[in-house]
Amino acid sequence: MKCKICGTGSFADLKCAVDAGTDAVGFLMGITHVTQDTVTPEEAAAMIRTLPPFIEPVAVTHLQDARSIIDIIQRSRCTTVQIQNTISLEDITMIRDALPYIRILKAVHVMDASALNTAQEVAAYADAIILDTRTPERLGGTGLTHDWTISAKIVKSVGIPVILAGGLTPENVAAAIRQVHPYAVDVHTGVKKNDVRDALKTKAFVEAAHTTI
Repeated sequence: MKCKICGTGSFADLKCAVDAGTDAVGFLMGITHVTQDTVTPEEAAAMIRTLPPFIEPVAVTHLQDARSIIDIIQRSRCTTVQIQNTISLEDITMIRDALPYIRILKAVHVMDASALNTAQEVAAYADAIILDTRTPERLGGTGLTHDWTISAKIVKSVGIPVILAGGLTPENVAAAIRQVHPYAVDVHTGVKKNDVRDALKTKAFVEAAHTTI
């Protein structure tokens, strides 16, 4: 099972994730809702330059227009973009035309059973879906789980990779994987201690993700 550590806000955060053996790191840029650990595209680019091979840098954004999203991708040098907010198919097409190498992850917030239909619609234009939890103030990083039975139905019903996020921790990620069977898992607040990324929690999360069948 692959995993992504999100909310990489410093070189210390980056080292923690890399040392733990993560498959991807997320950089929060272009943020319109409450969150922690935001960085500028230039700060992300400086960290990305130090990444070893085979670890994917992901631009995580709340932005909704293609030109702004393309700008942060180009300035940060990320190779995947995770769009947490709503976005039109026309804007997705603009991003693909401008940056054909980019993999596009589209967030679906699992608030109720309607997420199943939303995910099926998104699957027509995204490279992968990330299932997350939201509140009125936050589009992610809530520390809250959602209904994994709905997430499991989404995994079975779409033909593209599904990444599970939302309230995951080293303690519950194995159970989440066994119930949902996602392509990968994603964590932000679940590997923090006193609001700081914790090396032991991060390592435990990655190990649990990589070894759970």
